[in-house]
Amino acid sequence: MIHFVPRIFASPGPEPARNILLFRIAWLVPFILLASPAWPQDSEPQKTQSGSSVAPRYADMPDEAVPYRNFTKPYKGWYTEANTLEYNGAARERRSMDLYGPPTVNIGFLGPIENNPESTYGLAMLHGAQMAVDEANVAGGYLPGGMSAPKLYALKVHNDAALWGASSSELVKMDFDEHVVAMLGSIDGASTHIALRVTLKLEIPIVDTGTTDPTVTETRIPWLLHNFPDDRQQGYALAEYIFKQLKLKRIGVLRTQSRYARVGVEKFDDEARRLGHPPLQELKFERGDQNFSDQLRMLKNARLDGVVIWGESTEAARILKQMRAMGIGLPVFGPSRLAYPQILSDAGAAAEGLVTTCGLDPSRTDPKWQGFRERYRQRFNEEPDAYAARSYDGMTMLLAAIAQGELNRARVMDTLRGYQLKDVEGVAGRAHFDRTLNNIAPVTMARVSQGKFVYWTPPRQPASATEKARGN
Repeated sequence: MIHFVPRIFASPGPEPARNILLFRIAWLVPFILLASPAWPQDSEPQKTQSGSSVAPRYADMPDEAVPYRNFTKPYKGWYTEANTLEYNGAARERRSMDLYGPPTVNIGFLGPIENNPESTYGLAMLHGAQMAVDEANVAGGYLPGGMSAPKLYALKVHNDAALWGASSSELVKMDFDEHVVAMLGSIDGASTHIALRVTLKLEIPIVDTGTTDPTVTETRIPWLLHNFPDDRQQGYALAEYIFKQLKLKRIGVLRTQSRYARVGVEKFDDEARRLGHPPLQELKFERGDQNFSDQLRMLKNARLDGVVIWGESTEAARILKQMRAMGIGLPVFGPSRLAYPQILSDAGAAAEGLVTTCGLDPSRTDPKWQGFRERYRQRFNEEPDAYAARSYDGMTMLLAAIAQGELNRARVMDTLRGYQLKDVEGVAGRAHFDRTLNNIAPVTMARVSQGKFVYWTPPRQPASATEKARGN
């Protein structure tokens, strides 16, 4: 049998061998370039306004949450530029006589105040907003230059019904029937999203003081300011505490079948995965459920290090009692809606050791908080919660913006946009607003110790040396 050997693999002389080698190198170079991963397009670290080599991070995210941090620097960082909420419409030049016509300066309120499982929070939000309006009226009301007599502020209250899309008709009523200058609300994330889409057409400023949904400020619709600690900030704080401070690894999640819990757990899960500890189980229950034995047996068999309960304090108290009765002594964690005195009375000793995030530290002794607390007690015969305090702060900011921007919605929103990268000291504590006008101040934590909540605010973790070197 005769074998034919291709010339390229034969044993050539010195000159042909050199030519073959050059040919092979020429052929391999484009292959190597095409097969290699893409290099970062910007090797220079971005500069912050302070001149630091660390680029600004959306939502002040911790190191682990930075996308692609172990591989490359992202080509684009969203929501960190000065024009994130830029408005280029004509509303500043429009003089709306509808806003000047009513005898009062009208402000809309949208919140769950009846026939809604979240009405407890909505009523507190309404009380805080009404207090701010009444105090502004006592101080003289609305009296810009050129007016001979002041006008009083009036709150136009609308119930946020537990019905998909209901908020859209309420905002239309505020505009065409009540001629509101701006709106405060709401608590439900879906309702707030719908109101935000409607106001993209109506151009009514919205101060959102109750939603924990972090996506409402990610639309780039330039008509909303948000001051309640959102699920992203709460998720970061819980993950930091559980995985980095307590060094726990095997975590299970038990949550309600609600949008509030689904979005909140999603943000916690994302950070947990980035830390290398994705939750091993995620079990669900309905609001109003009484028996959680099936879910708890599954959690017990999973040999977990801890459990996160994302829901309301009523169901969380039942879960804690049933957990302890079944001999499950795992540490339990949860979001701000668990940080209520009701869980202490309902769960009793079973609540001992519970750790939550909070929308407010009520143990503060500063005069601003103490003064508000006393006035609120006298008026409503109850303790103010985070929704009341955040609503009061949000309405105070809105009233100041109206006084400065006159009865022009675009100019009112211009004033609110001026809070970007600024600190605001309110009765609820310090708020710091990013380029999306979202409050990203450090989240307060609480632990049940000897039958009462003990509060603390973890220090903000600085970017690591590795991140500074990368400029991420």
